[in-house]
Formats: sequence, C-alpha cells, structure tokens
Amino acid sequence: MAKRSTKKQNVKMYTQSKNQLFKLLYGLYHTKVPAMIWGNPGGGKTSTVSYLGQRLGVPTEIRSGNKSDPTDFSGIPYLSGKETDERILTFSEPKYVRIMKNNPNGILFFDEITTCSPMIQVALLSIIQDCQFGEFEIPKSIFRVAAGNYNNITGTHNMSLALMNRFCHIFYEMDIDFFMEGFVSGWQNYQECKINSQQVQIDKVLKYRLAVADFVKKNPTFLNAFPADGVAGDSREFAYPTPRSWEMTVKILSVLDANEPEYLEELVKGCVGEYAGNFFFQHIYRNMTDSLLDVDLPSYVGRETEFVLPDPDRHDHVSHLMSSIVYYLETDPKKYLELWIRILNVLHNENNTFGDYSSYDNLIMKYLLNNLKFLLEKKCVSPSELKTLSSRIPCYYLLGLIGG
Repeated sequence: MAKRSTKKQNVKMYTQSKNQLFKLLYGLYHTKVPAMIWGNPGGGKTSTVSYLGQRLGVPTEIRSGNKSDPTDFSGIPYLSGKETDERILTFSEPKYVRIMKNNPNGILFFDEITTCSPMIQVALLSIIQDCQFGEFEIPKSIFRVAAGNYNNITGTHNMSLALMNRFCHIFYEMDIDFFMEGFVSGWQNYQECKINSQQVQIDKVLKYRLAVADFVKKNPTFLNAFPADGVAGDSREFAYPTPRSWEMTVKILSVLDANEPEYLEELVKGCVGEYAGNFFFQHIYRNMTDSLLDVDLPSYVGRETEFVLPDPDRHDHVSHLMSSIVYYLETDPKKYLELWIRILNVLHNENNTFGDYSSYDNLIMKYLLNNLKFLLEKKCVSPSELKTLSSRIPCYYLLGLIGG
C-alpha cells in the first residue's frame, strides 16, 4: 500500500491513493521512468523490487548505498599500454555494468540510497538520468529504481533537489490488510496494472503533450516550481514540476492511462508534486473533453475525405490539430500522408470561407517546409514527385516555396 503517513518526525507526510507498491513499480517499469521509494526500514521495499524482476523474468542488479564507493560507478582506474609507449589512464568496467549491457530490459536497483555520501549522489545524477557510468553506458531501457529512508532516520543524508527531480517518488507504507493476506498466502496477492499497446502509446503521447502544454500555458508558475528556499523539508516538495518531470508525466499517462484515476494521480504527483498534480488533473478532466485533443486522427486513415474541423473558430485547437498530424506524419509517413494532405486542404479552405487569407495559411507554412524535407529524406516522395504532390496542396504560398 502506497501512502504517506502523518506521524513522521520532522517530515510532514500526507496520504495518497491506496495502491500496491508492486502495482506502481510494475507500471513504471513499462514507462522506464526512474522510481524512488520512500519508507521505513524493513517495510518490504527491496523484496518487492526483487519480486518484480522475478515476475517479469528479468535480472535485477542491487547496489547498496551504504556499501558504495565512487569506483563502483566509474570503475577502478589503471594505466594501460606498454611502459615504452604513452601510458593511458583507463577504467575497468564494473561487473554489474557489463551484466546490464547484456540485459537491456533488466532492473538496476540502488538500495539505501539515502545512506550514500553526497559524492556518491553526484555520481548518481548521470546514472539515473542518462544511464552513464563515467566512461561506460548502459541501455536506457534499463529500469532504474532507488529506495531510501526519510531524513529523520539516523544515518541518512539529505538527497539533493537535482537528484530528486530525476525520479517519480512513491511513499510507501504497507497496508495491514495487504500484509495479512500476503503473509498467509506467501505473497501471492500482488497486482499488475494495465499497459497500453505500443500503437496506443504512440497515439497518446501527443495528446498528453498538448494537455501539459495547455496547462502550463494557463498556469506558468507550474513550469519550473523549484522549492523556494532550495530545501525539500516537506515531503510534498520531494517531487516538483520542471520540464523534465512533465516529460515523465507524459510517459506515465501515455503508457498507463487505461488504469483508474487514483493510480494515475499517485504516479503523476510523484513526478510533479501534490500541489501541481491536483491542479493538473482538474485541468485535464475539465477541459480535455471540450478540445480537439480528443479528435481521433488515426480513425480517419482510409476515409480521409470525411475529415472536417470540429471547431474552426478556435485557432488554439486548430493549432493543436496541425501539430498532431505533423506528429503522426513523422511517426508513420506512409500511413498518414493522405490525411496530412487532407488537413492542409481543409485549413486552406477554411481561410477562403472566413475571408482570412493569412491565419491558417501561415499555420500551414509553419510546418510545411520541414514536413516536405522530412518526406524527401525518408524517401516517401522523390524530388520528381514533389511537383505532383504540391499540386494537391492548394496553399498559394507553396508555389513560391517550390520555386525557391
């Protein structure tokens, strides 16, 4: 059960939705968003991560913070080359780095991370963000997980805000009902979550990117809400909104939005914080149903001539629509080429309808040159076919562009 207690000394905790730790980690594994588990010693954090690896059938490498040394991450340095040649300082590759290279879907678990010295935490910045260990690199598909204890427990170090912002934070305290059932059954009561298919994830990414962009535009204080005093003394500041944590939010929603709202809210708040998360969910639940963000563009493939603008007076929605079809075109140019052309025609015709010959044609031209270059680079059209293609896009600026 993942929740925040109200009885932690020096750290103000608060209760979130009731989700199993395993279920939260199972979902994050499929997003590859790094997870940070906060909890008391002996609460089952390590065993849950180990069981996740067993359930998924992937190796789990565990590194303990209180036993770590900088060379564990960079390798032991030594001089290579013969004595008569120029000697080069080289680093030996750590064994677990080699294991992770050969298992790109594995789990790398940093246990007791809050017992790491500040020097080790600095090394973890590039590991958690970029999978970079000094001169060595592991696949970014590796799921990075860390666990630690609250700062009021003896022997812990404060985690830097830079390192905090690289995680989705989970606040864990085992529910008594889950414990009783699991303890008797041998922990057979773990639950998995729903994972969207790859194609659905592709379709959802843009939807949630636009949702975040719309939210931040209306609430600019949530673009980069660094804790005012530079210290995360309140657990609600362990996660805070930045461009990076909004990226993590988009990944989580696009992969996991088939699950119940309470599940999604806990993970999103683990990225951007309680305060921003509450406002964000109010925004998407209230506004997304009244938006072109919900136009199902893939459903028009094969029936492109049926597409019309649902709300041509809303220029912000039309702009979202244009960026959406550009995203789909770049994802699968052959599949979406005809729909892209149809939308360009519809936008141009709307100009003629309203007598405004600059607004939508300017929007078309914002993307058109780069889109045409993309189609040529991907060999979806040849240079000789470009003239025929341009004749199907009756934007009067296009002829000048092609002539140039």
